[in-house]
Amino acid sequence: MENENRPKRTLEPGTLDKTRKNIGPIDANEALFMQKKLGGEVLREKLSPADYSNMPANRKRQDVVVKASGRSASDISSQSASFGSSFSSAAVGGIKASTKKIRTDEDLPEISAHDLKLMDKTMMAPGCDIKPDFGLFNFFYRMSAKNRERVQKKFGEYIVRRHVDHIQSFIGTIKTFIQISPDVYKAKIATETDLKFKFLRTVGKWTLRDIKILAMDVENASDYLTVPMLIPFVRTVYRQLLTVYYIGEQQVSLLIKDIYTDLAEFPNADKAKLQTLVKQGVTEWLYVHDQIIHGMYPLLMRMSSDEFVEFPDFFKVKIVEILKFLGISKFDLLLPEKKNKEKKQEEAQEKKKQEVQHVAGEKNEIVNMGLKILDQLFPQAGFLHLERHPDLFPYFNPIYNFEDGFNVIAPENPLQVTIVLILIIEDFLKGCRNIKFNIEADEKLAAYPDKLDSAMEDWASYYEDLFAKKLGDYLRSYVNSIYSQKEYAQSRFGKENLNNILWRIKFYFLPNYKFNAPVLQKPVNDSKYRPLAARTDYMRSVLTTLVRRIDENSAGKKTVLGVLNPWDRYTFDLPNAVSKRIDVLLGAKRDDDVTAATNANLIKYTLCTVSVLDWWINNPSSPAYDANCSNLYRISEEDGGPLFSVPERSDQNQLFAEGVKKAIEAKRSK
Repeated sequence: MENENRPKRTLEPGTLDKTRKNIGPIDANEALFMQKKLGGEVLREKLSPADYSNMPANRKRQDVVVKASGRSASDISSQSASFGSSFSSAAVGGIKASTKKIRTDEDLPEISAHDLKLMDKTMMAPGCDIKPDFGLFNFFYRMSAKNRERVQKKFGEYIVRRHVDHIQSFIGTIKTFIQISPDVYKAKIATETDLKFKFLRTVGKWTLRDIKILAMDVENASDYLTVPMLIPFVRTVYRQLLTVYYIGEQQVSLLIKDIYTDLAEFPNADKAKLQTLVKQGVTEWLYVHDQIIHGMYPLLMRMSSDEFVEFPDFFKVKIVEILKFLGISKFDLLLPEKKNKEKKQEEAQEKKKQEVQHVAGEKNEIVNMGLKILDQLFPQAGFLHLERHPDLFPYFNPIYNFEDGFNVIAPENPLQVTIVLILIIEDFLKGCRNIKFNIEADEKLAAYPDKLDSAMEDWASYYEDLFAKKLGDYLRSYVNSIYSQKEYAQSRFGKENLNNILWRIKFYFLPNYKFNAPVLQKPVNDSKYRPLAARTDYMRSVLTTLVRRIDENSAGKKTVLGVLNPWDRYTFDLPNAVSKRIDVLLGAKRDDDVTAATNANLIKYTLCTVSVLDWWINNPSSPAYDANCSNLYRISEEDGGPLFSVPERSDQNQLFAEGVKKAIEAKRSK
């Protein structure tokens, strides 16, 4: 009863309005949360009738829009009171400026409480460290308007100084690139329109004087720093950095590396210094991008935007507001070199025309080059005229010391050329096995139903196992039996033996090999390896892709997808007939910076040789399939019986030396 009889308490007129101004804009959820925390009762405000006698006559009402400025209502009130004695009766409509006020022409945009909360949360994040974070007490801290835009002391005292140091290091690195460039390259920087030259020109014009002066002002005011006070510093920093930001984080790093590659190719280039510069340039750019452009973006957003937008979408969605705030235009920005849609379509069509449809065993320029390389390595062996079916045994037996059985193979039998090419390629692969291939890094190459490592590992087995231990045994036994038994070829055992030989030639080596089977029984293919024809097709496809990439990146010795060390000197664990010859052709004894004895060239030579074998066995129109298949073994012209040996040659090395000498003389005469 005592509470009911007690008169209700009321507030003086204007109290609620003053409280709302002190608290600032909050949403409904925040108001409810504050009511639950603070408790109490809601009091009504006294009504105060308007006193028209004190108002000026015929004076129009003037509405004033107050934007967020980082100052509280109590600050403004106390400031107005101190100025009261200086007001005149004509100054009723506004407030006269004080000489003690730090005047700024810019105010922060008006934003909703929700957007302000999101911006504050971003500024408090560890990557930004702009505003102080009091955890659960942030709400109460922000209740005071003077704290709403307060910046923590660490940002003004330490972080700004650190940012300026890194900007200075980045600018200094790029300007050093320009200063040490030869005059020819400086001329390109000044005139050419490539993105890397535009980048050098843009950063080369940057200055740090204004940024340093403003940074000192920020540091001196770190005890009472607010977001509006940072406007000049933020504007000046972003006015420079934003001109290169839209190129892209990774693209700028690639431009710096590309500049290094260009300068390293000049004679007398200080490569050690250039390497230091490129590492420093990339490192500083990553700091500038991540810690400054990204780390300070909440400040730029608070100063130029009326809503919260996540990074990096903010720089796309709010580009108009950003440019207006910074006082620059879109023409001041460097953009990545994008091709228009029509040009892309034209290039795609042109590329499609240039792409040759894959045909297994196709004879193209690579095959022709392979035949020339084989003739250069083994002059007068007969590789330039395989259609004549030259006898390769006398030339290559002193080099490879063939297993028994190969000596009886007739020159017209395509198996002879096949086995010789397998052994030559094996010599190339002994060097290729020391190359660091990374085929799995390429989705296209990794999708093939074979592996390059497996192909190289199995390669020797096509000769040592499939020929020497299986097919060679049958062939040697068959020829020996014919030599000793005149009727053996017509016997049942002779026909079965011949049938096995013919089918194994087809199974193991020559898929398009045609013959009249002496018996109807077809033996089982007992090979545990992938067919040689499939292997050569796979290796030719993969090596063709790698060689194309090597050629595309050879100018600057850039990274080649699929090969980790293309520009290193090739190595053979033991010298062989092929390695000795290409050492001479590629100048293996020369210094690393001038020698052509690299993994890249070894891959090219291997591709050309593999392509010859692929054409020989996979192309039905190759000379391998135009001979008389009945000429399976050598036949003596004297008695018509098997022939087991022919005179061997001993001039292989002499022929090679003479060929190299002629090539050098021909080069000098040009």
